[in-house]
Amino acid sequence: MTTMNIDYLIIGQGISGTLLSRALMKAGKKVIVVDDGNVTTSSKVASGVINPVTGKRLVRTWMIDELLPFARNIYGEMEMELGVPLISQCNILDFHASRDAAQAFSGKLPDEMEYLRQVREEGTWQEYFRFNYGIGEIDSCLLLDIGTMLRWWRDQLLIKDALVWNRFEIAGCVIEEGSVRYNDITAQKIIFCDGPACIENPLFNKLPWSKDKGEALIAEIPGLPATNIYKQGINIVPWHNGQFWIGATHDWKYTDLQPTPAFRKRAEELLNYWLKLPYKIVGHIVAQRPVNMDRKPFVGLHPAMPSVGIFNGMGTKGCSVAPYFAAQFAQHLINGTSLLPDVDVKRFTKILTR
Repeated sequence: MTTMNIDYLIIGQGISGTLLSRALMKAGKKVIVVDDGNVTTSSKVASGVINPVTGKRLVRTWMIDELLPFARNIYGEMEMELGVPLISQCNILDFHASRDAAQAFSGKLPDEMEYLRQVREEGTWQEYFRFNYGIGEIDSCLLLDIGTMLRWWRDQLLIKDALVWNRFEIAGCVIEEGSVRYNDITAQKIIFCDGPACIENPLFNKLPWSKDKGEALIAEIPGLPATNIYKQGINIVPWHNGQFWIGATHDWKYTDLQPTPAFRKRAEELLNYWLKLPYKIVGHIVAQRPVNMDRKPFVGLHPAMPSVGIFNGMGTKGCSVAPYFAAQFAQHLINGTSLLPDVDVKRFTKILTR
């Protein structure tokens, strides 16, 4: 059997595996990606929203001043390579659910003039929504067509003969001091970008993370402008083919990955109260994602096995976080430059080397 010698073997082709493999291949490295095409991965059902201000307290997303322009540039490059739109500005209209929520938003305005403002022509939206306490706008939000991006990069990997379309089996992986062997592939390093599957990986299962189930509905809403993301207890996000993504939930106690009737019922109750336009639910999608206890990605090489790495745990901010740290990790692998200590997996050296 002929052995294929490569630089990096990447496990998983979600947003993490896509961006890291692209960064390494653009640097001239020989890369193979192993991915089974699972349709329920979090990247494939994510909304693609990049939001600079989040939460009820309207605080800036971690590192957003660095992450936002970097993400815009990387996705812009990919957009040029693909030849179709991938990224657009799509601001959030936050329909205040109560007087207290409206006051909290107004109170935050003086400190966040870069990203927050009140909607002046609120009457425009009375045609579409029921609301009593005004609308705030979160500026500089980006919307990524993540599905198109993943499909396009998968095609590129196939063209370059750089994709193994199969399930990765760690039992077939032999890790040595300076290399890794997997079936007929010998790589300098293996990098795990495989989302929640990595939680069961004996090399990284001691990390402080867990699985989270998320659900969203796909709906047709004729007449609703696809110019904004709409928020009031639930998010309505422009999706593919003129449809809208409606969600999402977080469930840490789930027992399966089946759609939950209770979620659909609750979502429809919120829509019926808030949305004046008729709508039709055409899909109900589910995924699981890895959640980090410290809400920072896991990036870097295993402290006891330098031929093994991880680029995982991007969480709900994956579209904003992954481009920046894919580029940083690629430089770390190629040139030995430092990783940001906040994300370097070596911050967990003690538990990974027990």
